[in-house]
Amino acid sequence: MERTKAYIKERGLPLQGLSKNPRRINNRNRQETFRRRNRQGGLEMRGYAEKFLEIDLSAKNIKEIKFPEEILRSYIGGRGLATKILWDRLGRKWETIDPFSPENILLVLTGPLTGYFPGTKVCISGKSPQSNGVIGSTLAGEFGIDLKCAGYDGLIITGKAEKPSYIFICDEQVEIKDATPIWGKKARETLQFLVKKSIENIKKIKPNYGEVKEPSILYIGPAGENKTRVAAVVAKYAHGAGYGGYGGVMGSKNLKAIIAKGFGPLPEAHNKEKVIELFNKISRKNFKEMEKFRRWGTGKAGYEVGAKTSAEPVRNWQEEWHDEKSFKGEEFDKYWIKKYWGDFGCPVTCLKLAVLKNGNFKGAICDNPDYELEAYLGT
Repeated sequence: MERTKAYIKERGLPLQGLSKNPRRINNRNRQETFRRRNRQGGLEMRGYAEKFLEIDLSAKNIKEIKFPEEILRSYIGGRGLATKILWDRLGRKWETIDPFSPENILLVLTGPLTGYFPGTKVCISGKSPQSNGVIGSTLAGEFGIDLKCAGYDGLIITGKAEKPSYIFICDEQVEIKDATPIWGKKARETLQFLVKKSIENIKKIKPNYGEVKEPSILYIGPAGENKTRVAAVVAKYAHGAGYGGYGGVMGSKNLKAIIAKGFGPLPEAHNKEKVIELFNKISRKNFKEMEKFRRWGTGKAGYEVGAKTSAEPVRNWQEEWHDEKSFKGEEFDKYWIKKYWGDFGCPVTCLKLAVLKNGNFKGAICDNPDYELEAYLGT
C-alpha cells in the first residue's frame, strides 16, 4: 500500500480516492485530475500526438482538435474512440442517418501503440452501410505511422466534396485536392498518379530533404465510387479494410484517396529502452516460431490446421474440408515468382508479392493467397 501511495503521489493523483483495491482510484477524483492536467496544458500519457484533424469536405474547412485525457484513457484509440465519437456526434439521430449521406462521419484512427511493435494497423470506422451499426475495420501498412509522424492521431472527415477529391497531408500542410483525373480508375493507375503528384508536392514543401520515398495512401476503386455496400478501403495493392463497406462511404463523400507523409518523430514511449528490449525479445522468439508463416503465410499454417480440425470455410462454411485433392501453399509455387514482404516493424514477413509465371494472366502482380482464399478455391 505504501508503494502504491508513493506511486500515486509522484504522479500528482489524489490520495483521498484510494480504495481498498490499490489499483482502483475513485472515479470522481480521477476525472478532476484529468481536468487539472488539461488546464495545465498537456497530457502525461505517452504514445499520442495529441492532435486530430477534422476535415469538412463540404465547407473545405480543416482544423485541429484535441480530446481530453480522460477520453483517451477511457477509449484509447481505434474502434473504441470511434464508437465514442460517433455516439457523441450522431447518437441522438442515428436511426435517421443514411450511411451514404454527408452527415455520416468517416473516421481514420490510430492508437498509442501505432508505430511501435506490433502497432501497424489503422482503424476505419463510421456508420456502416452493411449493418447500420459501428464497425471498426482495420488494415495494415504504413499509413498510421505516417499520420502520427505528421503530428496527428486521427482524421474526422465530414460532409461531401463538390467534385472528386483527395486529402493530402504532409506534416502541418493539409490540403483538399482535385481527384477528377483518377475518378473511375483502378488501383494501379490511381497509385501511379497519386504517388507522382504527392512526391512533386512533398519536394516543394521539403526542398532540402533529399530523396523522398512514396507516401502512404488509402484509396478506393470503382466499387467504392459507386457506393457498393461491400467496398473496401485499400492501401498499396494487397491491404484492405474490408469490413463495414467504408469504401462506399468514401465514395459517397466524393473522396478518392487520403495521402499522408510524416517527417517528424513518433510520439515518445514512456520507457523507450524497455520497449526496444521487449521488441528484440519478441522478434527473436517469433523468428523461429513463425517460420511456417514466413514461408507460406496463413495459406500454409492456417490452411493445414484448418484441414485437420474441420475449420475451413469451404462453400461458405457449409462443408468442413476439401477432398483429398486440396491445394496447399506449396502447390502455388509452380505458378509464381514470389518476394517476401512484411509490414512496418514486423519480423514475420508473412506477405508474399507474386508475379504469375504463365497462363492468360502471365506477368500479373498479385498477393499470396491466404487461408480463407485457399479454402474458397473451387468452392
